[in-house]
Amino acid sequence: MKKIFALSAALLLCGGVLFAQKPKSVPEKDVKVNYVKDFQRQVKDATDIAWWQVDSLTFKVTYLDNEKSRQGMVFNNKGSETHYYIEKQYIPAAIKDTVSHLYPKHSIQDVWVRKVRGKMTYQAEISRKSGFLWWKKESDIKTLSWEVDGKYIGE
Repeated sequence: MKKIFALSAALLLCGGVLFAQKPKSVPEKDVKVNYVKDFQRQVKDATDIAWWQVDSLTFKVTYLDNEKSRQGMVFNNKGSETHYYIEKQYIPAAIKDTVSHLYPKHSIQDVWVRKVRGKMTYQAEISRKSGFLWWKKESDIKTLSWEVDGKYIGE
């Protein structure tokens, strides 16, 4: 009985630590005012706006534009970057091939075009799912980069 209790407590603790490492959803009022104003200045017709706190200085916002395409922006002290998310069926073959060859146990979670200071790159978040029956978790999460022409840059 003690072993079962100890194992349960350990599983709950591990789950809590994993949850704490992911960006957490925050209301707009908890985001730095200059980030909110900058977002509102750049994006006029956004719907389904969700703010996320990545760390104490970095916030991410995801939204739907007027064409109902999912997009995002990241704000921190260094500036901002724009993310144009790509639907699964439109992921470039170079990205799929690289992931399947270099990371065969991983799957693609999200792909986006990242625009920072006029330079654009493809970004992909990949992870490996592991667990037992109904309890699955993402582990070994990586963000990979490609140039626009399809050349793999790295993690």
